[in-house]
Amino acid sequence: MNQQGTGKVAIYRKKETEMPQNSKKGKQVEQGIWHRPSGGGYLAEVTLRDLLTGRRIRKIKSTNRLDLARQWIQTQKTDAIRSEIRRTKEREVKPFRHYAKEYLECWSKVEKAASTYGRDQNSMKHLLAHFDRKLLSEISRRDVDAYVAGRKSTGAAAGTINREMSCLKNMLRKAVEWEYLKVSPATGVRQQREEVSEIIFLTEVELALVISECPLQLRTLVTVAANTGMRRGELFKLEWGDVDLDRTMVTVRKTKNYETRHIPMNPVVRRALQEHPKRVAGGSAVPWVFSGPSGYQLKSIRNGFEAAVRRAGIDRHIRFHDLRHTFASRLVMKGVDMRTVAKLLGHRDLRVTMRYAHLAPEHLQSAVDSLTLPEQATERCTG
Repeated sequence: MNQQGTGKVAIYRKKETEMPQNSKKGKQVEQGIWHRPSGGGYLAEVTLRDLLTGRRIRKIKSTNRLDLARQWIQTQKTDAIRSEIRRTKEREVKPFRHYAKEYLECWSKVEKAASTYGRDQNSMKHLLAHFDRKLLSEISRRDVDAYVAGRKSTGAAAGTINREMSCLKNMLRKAVEWEYLKVSPATGVRQQREEVSEIIFLTEVELALVISECPLQLRTLVTVAANTGMRRGELFKLEWGDVDLDRTMVTVRKTKNYETRHIPMNPVVRRALQEHPKRVAGGSAVPWVFSGPSGYQLKSIRNGFEAAVRRAGIDRHIRFHDLRHTFASRLVMKGVDMRTVAKLLGHRDLRVTMRYAHLAPEHLQSAVDSLTLPEQATERCTG
């Protein structure tokens, strides 16, 4: 760095005791100002602390006159104070309701999956009901705890509260990054204990009945879902380019975990996809395997699926997502190991897959049977 020229400023984000190895301050005139030993002029130095990040920032400037060096140091200190005042005012006047809209539109909608964005929108309705009249800077840890207590008093499920708190925590964490807050008041708030819900799945007979009751445009979708374990969103986004009938492989992209997954086809899936018609809309082929009559990407098949379940004579509440449970349950009951099931489902955490472990009681029985006593010891005990 050349410090000989007048008016040049160097900035170092290091400890204030450090200096570049090629820098010689010269004789100190007063605090923060040195008379340069060669070339004349003065060297001014100021160290400031960024109150938002806590980092020290050191600036150095060479001048020809002592009064200019003093003036520069004072200006740097004044600008730093004004900057902090401005940021403080911004933090104080940001209403929660305005920030909620900004967060949804500028972050959640852009960076998150469509399903997660939809969940954030639902969570925001409850968060706004509680924090709507508050400024962002007024929210305290007590307010956050009061929100959780209020939701529990209304009978909201633990899982629902956890999803809402996840949204709030992410909002406040992003508010710190955007310099609306210094710290998040939700840091350290624990999740509610969730009870593991019973897994609902269809028997093979029930699955066959549901598929037979589906209209033609829905039948292939349900068949593929029940035999691959793909999520609804993954099926809606599936393109023909990711279906390899020769290698009998389906490639799943844009997954929930942002990882590509490869799922082998069984003969049922291969035959269903071979017979599934490809749509043409506007003179060009529709890329999606499953699409609406005019070629648009599917958004929901809930009504059609639930109607098929009713026609099949099943009185339990069966969701489309339960086809994924059906896929996993059938694998486990046929003796497939948990790691293989987890890989097919795209689970990062094996603990999620272990919810299906109770469906393989023969494995538990064989484990217990392996602990039988030696025959001689058994005879002594009974004799």
